[in-house]
Amino acid sequence: MKIERKRWVIMRNNRTEIFCGLARHYQFKKVSEIGNTAIKTYLSENKALSSFDSSWWKPDFEVEAVEITEVYETCDSAT
Repeated sequence: MKIERKRWVIMRNNRTEIFCGLARHYQFKKVSEIGNTAIKTYLSENKALSSFDSSWWKPDFEVEAVEITEVYETCDSAT
């Protein structure tokens, strides 16, 4: 089974870094270094932008909401 859904993420620095983390331990990570890090996602662009408080971060960069597609697939166990 395959499930796809649209979500929004916060990115900065020309889409080279993405907002990651859980339980208020958030940070920007380079896309190439995400690995298994949880990515903070939002249901809409407005929710992404309104929930991200730019005062947490230095104002020397631009932040944008980017639409993504999450894909979940079930794995059949070979027994």
